[in-house]
Amino acid sequence: MELYIYDLDRLVGIVDVMTSLRWRRRYFEPGEVELHVLATAEQVALLQPGYVIRRPDRKEAAIIEAVEIQDNDLAVSGRMLSSVLGRAIISKQYNLNTTVEQAILTLVPEITRIFPLITAGTNTGLTPKVTMQVTYKNLLDTIINLSKTSGIGFQIVFEPGDWKLECYQGKDHSVEQKENPFVFFSDEFGNLGSASYTYDDSNFRNYALVGGEGEGEQRVKVEVDLSQGEQRREIFVDAKDVKQDKLTDEEYREKLKQRGLEKLADCVKAQNFESEALNVPNFEYLKDWDLGDIVTCYHTRWGISFPGRVTEIEEIYENGVTEIVPTLGEPLPEKLTIGSD
Repeated sequence: MELYIYDLDRLVGIVDVMTSLRWRRRYFEPGEVELHVLATAEQVALLQPGYVIRRPDRKEAAIIEAVEIQDNDLAVSGRMLSSVLGRAIISKQYNLNTTVEQAILTLVPEITRIFPLITAGTNTGLTPKVTMQVTYKNLLDTIINLSKTSGIGFQIVFEPGDWKLECYQGKDHSVEQKENPFVFFSDEFGNLGSASYTYDDSNFRNYALVGGEGEGEQRVKVEVDLSQGEQRREIFVDAKDVKQDKLTDEEYREKLKQRGLEKLADCVKAQNFESEALNVPNFEYLKDWDLGDIVTCYHTRWGISFPGRVTEIEEIYENGVTEIVPTLGEPLPEKLTIGSD
């Protein structure tokens, strides 16, 4: 494997010998990268903070954020290019009543004004809609919220001198649907390696009461009820910062509802199934399934069947061995460490 290193838009060198590479892709937020190479003066000069690591076989690229040298080991880590969206705030008020994809693309000028290489990609026609008001928020946090509440992923596609923010949506390959070929991982089927399953609903909420403008009984309030027959787990959302201005009552209530949906998206059941995925002819990574797709996992010994979205994929290349570890569902909070294994 060759890694192309850029000084933002200019090729400065190639890394073709490495100790290990971890390439972690994420659907709802920027992924992470950790690279270990032999510590030489040439490699240290090549792998500088702010430089871009590009793989010719992937759309994503990563920006180096940290460097550590220990004896003969040079370790660099960073995040995918979409992480730079976190450098900008939303500098003015936006009243958005459109598709989520168009809302995200509409916000791109906020990063372009401080990072001119980034421009908006093509609107591909994804249908989830949003009604929201936003101002003075972190741009990346806002886009992550839109992503999680709609099921739409986002990424910055790298070309030298032209970084485009694009939205995309995974396909449903679960065994329950009939529109697409199903993808099924099972220890019995022979394509499921060592696995772990985690469930935690301590932070779960499914009902939000959202308070907008006004005081006491005169305060505008809307309910966002996602309980669907489950016992309610309630949360109050203070949304006084959402102003009605010239909006109709219906438009204003829709914006308050969106705020409630965003808060509930942070209060989901932390349920995930993580396992090494073994390629078999019928279910090949990148060909039959990819990041953002919905697939089904079944562990026969545990008796657990879990259809879920592939929200994270960690590709590990070490000692001539490749390991692909997808995570279905909501991953638990974690950060890659830069230290040697």
